[in-house]
Amino acid sequence: MEITPLLKLIARVLTFVFLLVYLIVLAITQNINRILAYRYMLFTIVIGFVHTILQIAFTIFHLVSGQNIGGRFWVHFEFYGDKVASHLLATGTAASFGISPVINSEDQTFLKKGYVVASILLIAFLFSAISSIFSSLSLHNRS
Repeated sequence: MEITPLLKLIARVLTFVFLLVYLIVLAITQNINRILAYRYMLFTIVIGFVHTILQIAFTIFHLVSGQNIGGRFWVHFEFYGDKVASHLLATGTAASFGISPVINSEDQTFLKKGYVVASILLIAFLFSAISSIFSSLSLHNRS
């Protein structure tokens, strides 16, 4: 089954949108950097964001020109990059959901924002996982 570049682009753009929403919510949330798990979540978001922007650019090139930039190398880079990015986003989501109930915070608004941010990251992970599946199928079709 061949996955079209348009489907890949849609999944990557949706990942990008949810990562961007996450960064906006994180930017307006004060004191979120004081908790190590949230800083790890920010790290995973930055890695996922950079990877997604790179993948979007190359997918648009593939969609417009009809050719992959790096040929066989690109297919492997896409496969392994998607795996690493989606797993990082999953661990960032798990860390934030895991730490939120442990926080002894009297500020329930802060705790609720932590859950919102983690939920947005979970959605971004789901679209990243879909991209990862698409890249797996592309690698299988090229082999």
